[in-house]
Amino acid sequence: MSNGKRLLVAKSLMVGLTATLWLALSLTAFGQSDNTQISGFVKDQTGAVIAGAKVSAKNETNGLERSAVSNGDGYYIITQLPSGFYTVTAESAGFKVYKEGNKKLDPNVPAKLDVSLQPGQVTEIVNITATSVGVQTESSALTKLVDEQTIKNTMINGRNPLFLAITKPGVLGSNLGGNSFGLTQAGLNINGGRTQDVLITFDGAVGVRTRSNGTSIGVADLDSTQEVQILTANYNAEYGRSSGGQVRIITKGGGKDFHGVAYEYLRNAALNTNSWSNNRTYNANRPCSDEAFKKDTACRPNPFRYNQFGFNLNGPVWIPGIEFNKDRNKLFWLYSMEWVKVRATGNNVQRVPTARMRAGDFSELFPGGPNYIAALGVNRFVKDPLKTGACNATDQTACFNDGGIINKIPANRLSPNGLALLKAFPDPVSGFYSSGSNFFQSRPTQTNQRKENVNIDYLPNERNQIKARLALYHFVDVSAFRGATDRAPQIIDRPNQTLSIGWTHTFSPTWITETLVAASRDQVFIYVDQRGDRYKRSNYGINYPYIFSSPKEIQDKIPTVDGLDIFGSLDGGPYPSSSKGPIYQVNNNWTNIRGNHTIKFGGYFERAGQNDFDQINVSGTPGGTNNQNGRFVFSNAGRTDGTGVAAANAALGLFDTYAEIGDRSYTPYRGHMFEWFLQDSWKVTPKLRVEGGLRHSIIQPYYSLWRNNVVFDAKYYDPTKAATIDPKTGFITSSSTN
Repeated sequence: MSNGKRLLVAKSLMVGLTATLWLALSLTAFGQSDNTQISGFVKDQTGAVIAGAKVSAKNETNGLERSAVSNGDGYYIITQLPSGFYTVTAESAGFKVYKEGNKKLDPNVPAKLDVSLQPGQVTEIVNITATSVGVQTESSALTKLVDEQTIKNTMINGRNPLFLAITKPGVLGSNLGGNSFGLTQAGLNINGGRTQDVLITFDGAVGVRTRSNGTSIGVADLDSTQEVQILTANYNAEYGRSSGGQVRIITKGGGKDFHGVAYEYLRNAALNTNSWSNNRTYNANRPCSDEAFKKDTACRPNPFRYNQFGFNLNGPVWIPGIEFNKDRNKLFWLYSMEWVKVRATGNNVQRVPTARMRAGDFSELFPGGPNYIAALGVNRFVKDPLKTGACNATDQTACFNDGGIINKIPANRLSPNGLALLKAFPDPVSGFYSSGSNFFQSRPTQTNQRKENVNIDYLPNERNQIKARLALYHFVDVSAFRGATDRAPQIIDRPNQTLSIGWTHTFSPTWITETLVAASRDQVFIYVDQRGDRYKRSNYGINYPYIFSSPKEIQDKIPTVDGLDIFGSLDGGPYPSSSKGPIYQVNNNWTNIRGNHTIKFGGYFERAGQNDFDQINVSGTPGGTNNQNGRFVFSNAGRTDGTGVAAANAALGLFDTYAEIGDRSYTPYRGHMFEWFLQDSWKVTPKLRVEGGLRHSIIQPYYSLWRNNVVFDAKYYDPTKAATIDPKTGFITSSSTN
């Protein structure tokens, strides 16, 4: 992507975010946060509580510091702290200063730290250098955390941090060892919930497609990931939007010091052995051990190159001689890029119609006949539907017989377009037979992926914290085949973006608000690979007129042919198509500390949708089509006037069903969601905490901005004008449009 295009993407997201931000400022409160809190009691060595003690937590990476004062019960709480490592200090007149460093605070998980002050002067400091990791007692939520150290030390095939969620109890998903670097929800099932019900966020921005079909919006950069937080059950009312678990990926920010890393991971066919499937491709008459065939494609490892490389840079915004941020404690940045380049070869072994069959002669399927090819492993008898009698192994009275050749259809009975459908299959490879297949093909595939992250953290003063996260993702995949042939392979182009801007403001030690506005956009453009003109139906003599005269997206594209039994399918596919799924969201929550109560309230607003130009089923449905240019279905026994062999039916032009669609519609869907919540965390005693909360969701169904979608409205339904359906065929026999 050029710099101009990147700037245009960022600007388009900013326009939507600006409008959303104004909406956020006009509403009262919203929710969901990746921040956390720390709380505890301040006591002396006798166990007496100390009121009025100042407790501070300072981020060891960027210097962010927040503080609180212990109340009459000696209880303190510091909220809205970004996850990370902190130094906690506590001080009170007549006592030595308590100081504990390297205190890890996890996102969404409240931490507990009780402080014991020793008598002495405030100029004296008691340093705590090591503490044991305690049991999480400050929340009833079941959460799991994959921290930065684990991320660094875990080898992930494909370097997608989302798969780290699978390492935690209660989480099932795709194969952790599989190479998955692209767009995916990893097949996550959290505590039995469906994958579609799992929410994934990237720094608060929704990372699940609008249609939630198992793929994600973008992919997080592993080296920029600070933590992966998994909320499995019983989490606070603050977290909603979906009914399943949540995986919240939090990325790093810059710090006071400059850091950088560069890397590359590679794989290559030169390091591989040949595959079992390649070795079995040649039969005993053409073994790979024979010197004559050692250099053949099937006797060598598939060509393969995999390169995953990138860099990560971060630090403070600091310019020598410039007064601003000279102490490197206000403005920080992180910039990273990663590329994946895959060059591989796809293999396809199948059975295809021979030259005789493409001319209507199926005598090669007649066992015992002069043209029989035993290596195909198929015995078929082609019945003439105009004859009576038997057509089987013992009696060929009713079989096609042209000039004494059993299974050959006379030329005057053949359908030109039926034969053209057979001719659209690839030609067999001369002399090649493997387990009944007579065709072998290797074609190149390639995948290009790029991830780009820009993170900004700004700490203008002790009352404000601002962070911005922009992730640009680009993915292009070129397939070798569609179905079993190379006639209409697809090219997928998926530029995705996420952007989030967060602002935390402290009004007072007891009132804090956090606002997050975010936008995500999933874009999918799928094309037909038109190189070589293999997709053109005219190349094979297919010229039947379309039912719908309106232009197709590709006028001269092969149809889909299903049900040919011994030859499988010819798939023209549903493409080209496209969809764009924008998601805009606003979060804002308020925290109020009232004695030993931590009260939180807020909500969530989302405007989401999809600009849909992708209405055809990817797989053919009974009686339907996966192809704008038409879909034929043949069968061996689906017709009383058939031959008993689907391919021969095709040669005669006897199809079971044909389906086609006309103009494809472009539909911009939109929908809204509003949620509000209220929760209270009450520290009743040092050993007892009571939590309660309420969340309410209002979800508006999707509608079309252009009003070009059909919905059922019960108030317009008249049972006296209901359609009648033939139960045998499923066809509508009568109806009323009024």
